[in-house]
Amino acid sequence: MMSFTKQLGAAFAIAVVVSGSAVAADTIAVGKVKSIDAEAKSFVMTDSADKEFTFKFGDHFVVNRAGKEGKGDLKVGDAINVSYDKGIVNRTANYVLVQDGDNKNCELIRGAVKGYDADRKELTFTHESKKDATYPMGDAVVRLNREEVKIESVKIGDNALLIVQSIDGKATLKSLMAERAAAATE
Repeated sequence: MMSFTKQLGAAFAIAVVVSGSAVAADTIAVGKVKSIDAEAKSFVMTDSADKEFTFKFGDHFVVNRAGKEGKGDLKVGDAINVSYDKGIVNRTANYVLVQDGDNKNCELIRGAVKGYDADRKELTFTHESKKDATYPMGDAVVRLNREEVKIESVKIGDNALLIVQSIDGKATLKSLMAERAAAATE
């Protein structure tokens, strides 16, 4: 019979393996920044129902304000979309889109690349909710593992985070940020 300590160790090992695939586990939340604790590297967000959620800054934490990405431009009162790993103990924020300026009509969408039509310059994407959508590329920035690339470098099935801008009911892709395991990028 396995001891409690061994069972706990096995559960912890499984948790570490599961949490290691943060890209696939990320999800999106929407709300307003209520407070920021720079020392603890965390912030509190309230959603539309005034429920509070605390997020830790991830290792590669990025804030996108007015199209400029950085580490520390988050402010109390900001309307945001946050891509985060649910984790077992903490929610870990990886990417925050501040909805102001050029990003006022933008949102983050998580899912997987389904296809690209080079002639029409359109990306087909499967959302987390398993619904497909097609977006015109326009001048969208495309990145793979944080490096700027051409759209042809992205493969069907790549997990990705999109920034989509909606104006007058028309959605256009502004940015595609795909992630792929290092061995699969060669």
